Amino acid sequence: MVLTEIVFFSIFLMFTLQPSTSVEVCPVLCGTQLIRFPFRLNTQSGRCGYPRLDLSCKNEAHAILTLPFSGGFTVVNIDYTFQNIWIEDPDSCAPRRILQGLNLAGTPFDLLEPRSYTFFNCSSASSTVPKLAEAKLISCLSGKDFSVVAIPTERLDLPASLSTSCSEMAKVLLPLSLSDWSDPGDGFILTWNEPDCKLCESRAGTCMFKNDTGTDVGCSGGFNDVNKDENWVYVITEAIFNLLLRSPSIN
Repeated sequence: MVLTEIVFFSIFLMFTLQPSTSVEVCPVLCGTQLIRFPFRLNTQSGRCGYPRLDLSCKNEAHAILTLPFSGGFTVVNIDYTFQNIWIEDPDSCAPRRILQGLNLAGTPFDLLEPRSYTFFNCSSASSTVPKLAEAKLISCLSGKDFSVVAIPTERLDLPASLSTSCSEMAKVLLPLSLSDWSDPGDGFILTWNEPDCKLCESRAGTCMFKNDTGTDVGCSGGFNDVNKDENWVYVITEAIFNLLLRSPSIN
């Protein structure tokens, strides 16, 4: 009798802690970019992705991230393990978009390693422009008779001639060090924290909703913090079966 009850309870644990079989996993390609959980295309079921992580696919070639207050950006790459998304301005001038006001309100995104930069409009005739410490020429904002440069705000230890040859445009937070860009028009990186799938992704698991309702996430195919309780149930259940098989005295 005891054996029957223990076996029944063990089987009950195994099946009640199984992830829902109706959970959707919906990877899809947009051009060469793989779109998968926690992202989804806005043409897919709402259960294919996490809330507020919607993308669109332009001409079946380019994934677009639309920020509610800053408009659309082309997705260059998504790093699912480190939870970073690299985006660029479709017109190849990300600094212009940032100067116009990059507003991340209402989104799950944050700037990656934000740093304050001061933008200056300088006369092209000024010999000081290319010599400014850590100055970065913003070619997409510059013209025939002027140059726009960005300098880390904390490094404004500039020659006095800057005050007469250049005029300050704005101080803004930029994601990543501007010096890391091969060209400021290349875009920038945003990061997201929710849902947290980093551990699951790092262990080659599949991050997904635990059930067909709600926003709790789990991990399929890996031993991690999200589903470790489920894995321990299997380990304990197997141990119980082995113990019972070797204990003929239990009836």
